Amino acid sequence: MTLVNLDTKFLDASFQNEMAEITEEAREALKTLDNRTCAGSEWTGWWNYPQCHGLKLAREIMSFSQSVDVFYDLVLVIGIGGSYLGARAVHESLGHSYKGLFDDGKPLLIFLGHHLSEPAMIETLDLLKNRQPIVNVISKSGTTTEPSVAFRVIRKYMEDRFGRDETSRRIVVTTDKEKGALKKVAAEEKYKTFVVPDDIGGRYSVLTPVGLVPLALARWDVEAMMRGADEVFSELKESLNGGEHPVLRYAAARKLAFEDGKRIEILAYNNPKLFYLVEWWKQLFGESEGKDGKGLFPTGLSLTTDLHSLGQYVQDGVRNLIETFLVFEQETAFSDNAVERSLKVPIAKDNLDQLAYLEGRPVGDINQAAMVATKIAHADGGVPCMGMSLRRLDEYHLGGLFAFFETACAVSGLLLGVNPFDQPGVEAYKKNLFGLMGKPGYEEIGASLKDRV
Repeated sequence: MTLVNLDTKFLDASFQNEMAEITEEAREALKTLDNRTCAGSEWTGWWNYPQCHGLKLAREIMSFSQSVDVFYDLVLVIGIGGSYLGARAVHESLGHSYKGLFDDGKPLLIFLGHHLSEPAMIETLDLLKNRQPIVNVISKSGTTTEPSVAFRVIRKYMEDRFGRDETSRRIVVTTDKEKGALKKVAAEEKYKTFVVPDDIGGRYSVLTPVGLVPLALARWDVEAMMRGADEVFSELKESLNGGEHPVLRYAAARKLAFEDGKRIEILAYNNPKLFYLVEWWKQLFGESEGKDGKGLFPTGLSLTTDLHSLGQYVQDGVRNLIETFLVFEQETAFSDNAVERSLKVPIAKDNLDQLAYLEGRPVGDINQAAMVATKIAHADGGVPCMGMSLRRLDEYHLGGLFAFFETACAVSGLLLGVNPFDQPGVEAYKKNLFGLMGKPGYEEIGASLKDRV
């Protein structure tokens, strides 16, 4: 039994037969990842990261978070893309949806620097006035526009409120080991600093200090995350010499779907708290595969909400879709004193809502049945469907899922013949922005763009 299980029973027989052949290609791609001979191998430091660095690092980061010598009840994370999505995915998946309206003993975790919205920044400053914040700014270069603007605003606010000395104890930096604007500021101001590994790109960095530091500060168990990831990487190491693994089968199914003319993969989920987990997945696959006119466009479908909006299209629209249903078998809500809670459909005196057949049943069971019903319906409608399941929604299994998706994405990109670790297309809008805003060196671009608009 693997930590992440893949059910392919709703793929037709011919698809499954062809998928089995491509699975062997996927194993060969995994071997090139393991021996660092694949395209972009200089960016594969995330592979087997727990054994190389992560298990020890997670303990060190947990120890640091427990030793912080200022009181704080809010952690503000400043970053964009892979510098915030992983941490947000974990926090939103496991935390209470209405956290901040009551005290559960953990600090509030909020995010900035992933947009350029002035009203949102002002509202963040409003919140900070009523809290005791600690800030974790994450940027390898320190010059990426969105987080740099946010950090300049927040740094001024912190220094005005706390003074430079206390601010230096309330700002934690995750950046390059040796160079960059943020590294220089951190050294001058004596901020506590963690390192963004040189051989790991942002979207693969959730299990590094990029994701671990903010989560540890927010009192999540990052050691358990690392142990879960280690289990999946260990499974994959064993699969190098034979035997099937869900990562290989998932990557093979994605390649076959692309070859069959599919252009969109839907990751369907039935817990709204998983929204940012899917956002993380979208960045991972979108930036890794979307090159040279190739790749499946990654998007999410929230069940059952989106069945009342997008469900009609998935059922009867253009057949260029493949769908993966992600489910955690145990999703537990906790009370303030860590007691597990569940909710059943109440028994009513009348049956005006015609729900008597559901009386006494856990709402969670109905939710899972709705996902199964949807999977069958979409498969019958001509969408190749797979089921992906994990036993429990917690730090351990999320860590394993991160390792699963990172490896599957790398193998999937290699099968398509693209470098899954670069993102050349991301730079296009940045150059245009620099030109429009008058950054030195971009005057010619700016003049050209202003003529166009």
